[in-house]
Amino acid sequence: MYSTPRFLAGKKKITNDPFSTNPTYVFLNFRNKRYKEKIQSLAHKLRRVSIFRFVTFALFTSAITLCYLTKQSWKEYMYSFFILIPFVYLVQLYAKRKIQIQYAKKTHGFVEEEIYRLRGEFKKLKTRELWEYPEVVRNHPLSIDLDLCTKQGFLGIYDTTITDIGFQTYLKRFLQEPIEDTKINSDPIEIKKILNKPSLAYHLQRKFLVPESESNEKFHLPSVSSEDSFWKKRRFLKYFFPIWGIFSPVYLVLGLLFDLPLIPLLLLINGILFVSYRSDSLKQWKEIKTLSSGSERFRKTFLYLAKDRKTAKRMIGQITSLGDSSELLISPLPHLILNILCLWDLWKIKSLQKWKHKFENIWNDLQTLIIRTDAMLPFVNFGFLFPEARFATLSSSGNLSAEGIVHPLLPKESRVFNPLTPMLPGDLMIVTGSNMSGKTTYLRSIAMSLLLAGTGAPVLGSKFEFPKFQIHTLIRSQDSMEDGVSFFYSEVRRLSSIIQTADNQKKVPVLFLDEILKGTNSKERYIATREILSVLREKQTIVFLTTHDLKLAEIPWAKRFHFTELEVDGQMDFDYKIREGVSGSTNALKILKKEGIPIRNEEE
Repeated sequence: MYSTPRFLAGKKKITNDPFSTNPTYVFLNFRNKRYKEKIQSLAHKLRRVSIFRFVTFALFTSAITLCYLTKQSWKEYMYSFFILIPFVYLVQLYAKRKIQIQYAKKTHGFVEEEIYRLRGEFKKLKTRELWEYPEVVRNHPLSIDLDLCTKQGFLGIYDTTITDIGFQTYLKRFLQEPIEDTKINSDPIEIKKILNKPSLAYHLQRKFLVPESESNEKFHLPSVSSEDSFWKKRRFLKYFFPIWGIFSPVYLVLGLLFDLPLIPLLLLINGILFVSYRSDSLKQWKEIKTLSSGSERFRKTFLYLAKDRKTAKRMIGQITSLGDSSELLISPLPHLILNILCLWDLWKIKSLQKWKHKFENIWNDLQTLIIRTDAMLPFVNFGFLFPEARFATLSSSGNLSAEGIVHPLLPKESRVFNPLTPMLPGDLMIVTGSNMSGKTTYLRSIAMSLLLAGTGAPVLGSKFEFPKFQIHTLIRSQDSMEDGVSFFYSEVRRLSSIIQTADNQKKVPVLFLDEILKGTNSKERYIATREILSVLREKQTIVFLTTHDLKLAEIPWAKRFHFTELEVDGQMDFDYKIREGVSGSTNALKILKKEGIPIRNEEE
């Protein structure tokens, strides 16, 4: 992996560092050091070029001043201008060095962020705020129950997307929502293919860097359509304007030289023509600017992914040059004069159409490839950072099981891998245990592993087998003062919706329930829960349920597991390991007493 022996050979193990044997961590630290050195070297070169540039300019001004004071002839003045040659070269070199140092800093920042992700130092990452996600995503049941959109949630931490469509596709793909555009909906096998070449995973992400962007900023990369909407309205003008556009400036020049008539009339005709196409030409200019900025921003990505780099370079160069022409729109007067003189907009619109006809297919293929790759990269990145993660196996029998799984956001030093007993459609697992022992985290570990496997990403664990699934969670119920909905009624509505949608014959419904029906008394809760679980069993739903109500564990078809606390020197301790059977311990009163709340009589 990335010539791993080259990095590990002869290196002593870093003491007390759980990542020292992780080849990705070693590789990233090596890169981090190299980019620091590169930035320092480029900064030194930049200062040196700046000094030489100043010296050459000072020599030029001194030579000119000396020629003026000593009243030299024009030949001596001409000799002085030779000093400008190295000055111009140094100006260009300075600009080049500045771009290099900017890109090196951005790449160094990317490598540092990768190290933060790998080490679990998520607070150092600039992630999105909750309100920055689309409303449909932040209010999605999975987002709420699995804390996906919090500052340290999975969606924000592993979001490396840079395109707006790529970002939307990434969110939908993780939440198992349908993606309408089949072109950008990549095959899960593609992730595996990329991760089989770890250097490709790293370089893909590096080439997707956008030096001018802010953190979490997304860009629009448009597709190209050769539909000729502008000229459809002006078929006569399409064939007439090239003749008129050449005739006008030629006649104006000759008219000024030889005092020809009708110059005002010619200018008036051109002015009327300009007004007639002005509103539509502005739309064409807007498209030119969008394509130009997109090509410039994604230049490295285009060239990296293109099969024919020479053609891709010509494509980018031509649309960028055309986009540079749009700067004249900032100054209305020069823009007006150019159109009155030679119908300038029409020439540029014709150039755009020629560019579209020539490069439409190449641009659209690369645009689709960039967006599809962009949407995959967060999952590729997860596998790249954790080479110990393993790809899951799709089960044809509907089996959901694992030898060991863990929540992907837990720090490495805190990870406890727990097995998942084989679960088939209609099976129920009830997990009991004391507070803080790890019941809810276990449910979230299974759900997160299932979502990762569903995207085609590897899973932190071993021998994870899963069916084609339809996932549902009910871990965190929410009330609504606005709608007058209580926690209990909110939970009932969610359960009703889940039961009604758990009829997909192609996918196995998988449901995660945490302390079901908390808002009612124990007798009614037991009866309601028993009946709900019976219905879900009939609908062939795999159900995971955590509860403190030990009576629920008596349901005959349930598979019973539990977590517990340990007593160490009179203090509670947790090993977060799952065990078979029903929990025989509680710790609520211990926690209350530990926090200073007096419990005077522990007898019932």
